[in-house]
Order: sequence, then structure tokens, then C-alpha cells
Amino acid sequence: MATEKPEAASMKQGPGIDSNEAFEFLRASYLVQVLPFRARSLGQLLTAATLAPETSLFYHLHHAFFRSPERLPEYPNDFASWAHTSLGDAVVAERLANLNLTRTASLSGIRREISVILAEHLQDSGDGRHVGKENEFIFCRPCGLVFSTGKRAQTPGEFLEVLQKVEIDSIFYHLFTPRLLRGASRNDFSTWFERRGFGSLSQRLAEFDPYLNSLEDNRRYLMELVSAELKSRKEVRDA
Repeated sequence: MATEKPEAASMKQGPGIDSNEAFEFLRASYLVQVLPFRARSLGQLLTAATLAPETSLFYHLHHAFFRSPERLPEYPNDFASWAHTSLGDAVVAERLANLNLTRTASLSGIRREISVILAEHLQDSGDGRHVGKENEFIFCRPCGLVFSTGKRAQTPGEFLEVLQKVEIDSIFYHLFTPRLLRGASRNDFSTWFERRGFGSLSQRLAEFDPYLNSLEDNRRYLMELVSAELKSRKEVRDA
């Protein structure tokens, strides 16, 4: 992910909103660090998921979005995909695929949900299947730097124009990192429109579930929401 102008040395930087209330589209460049946590069975996965840093969970829950920005895979996180592909356990894979990441407000809460799913499955079915070293689950975490894309929007109309062309990892950054990495109550797009006085649009942007779509589908849906709001306001002014 090549980037242009460094803005901060942390993925926990706040939304790209400057003192003039312009929205600055940011993006993150990631290096992946391999961690000493491994799993060859569901029992080992439970232990490792309990001990691994929260940023590792964030990586494995979102990695699929970068692998397939144009389409959402059947198993949208690495845990579910590994349970299905390597262990051949469709039941636990389905439960892990259906984690409600929008409802759960923190990575610690998501860790508890993953742990409960694995513990219940192990209690019911045991820890029978183990895979070889070549198929083990290797925990990683992202080491990210946040950069500017060089693109800003002063008005909702400009926001819509930039949103159509901005790099897809910028949309990922503003949609997914605010709540789980920065502890914000909503995504950056919703926050900016709320500050601009677009209360109903801000609420719709906060309530939709981006985990149900690919990144490109999320881009299109965001554009539809903003376009509809601008059209509605224009019709009211012209009436």
C-alpha cells in the first residue's frame, strides 16, 4: 500500500477533520508482524485467541476485506476460514463467520465472544482434529502508519466526489478503525456529517453494517446515502 504524506505514527489517530471542518481522507500502511502464537486445533485456537494482543484479533477479523475488496468471501474472517478449510468443521466456522462486529463495541468484547463460541463447541464436540504444522493458524498483527491521501472535502458535494475515487484502504480506515482501535462511538464519516448538521444522514451512516459488504460495495452504498441526502435537500430548497 504505497502512501504519500505521513500524518501520524499510529493507527489510533483520530478522524481526518481539521479546524476548518474539512474532511481529510486518511489511509494506513501496514506491515504484518508474525507472533509466537500458533494453533493446530480448536483448543489451541482458544488458548492463542485468549493470549494474543487485541490488534492481532483486529487483523484476523479484517484481513479478508483486503484480500477481496471487490467481493465478500463466504467466511469473512481468518478464524472462520481456517476452521472450515483446515479443520473441516463447518459448524464452528459458521458461528465464527457470524460474529456481530457492529454490535460488539470493543475488541475485548469480541475476544470474549470468540472464546465462548470455541469453548461451547469444544464442550459439545471435543478437540478431536489436529492439523499438521503446514496448516497451523499463525497469529499476526498489523504495525500501521497513518498517512494522508492528499484529498480533502470542504462540503458534502466535494465529499461525494472524493469518495468515488479515493483509495479503497482509505474507506477501510475510516469505516473500521474508529470504534475498535480508537474507541469512538461511530465511524469517521458519520462523525463528520454530524458536525456539519446532517443529523439524519449521520445516523444512517452510523447504523449500517459494513461487515455485510465488500469494501467496494461499501463505497457504493456510502455514495448512495450521501447522494440521496443531497438530492433531498436540494428538492426542499427548490420547492
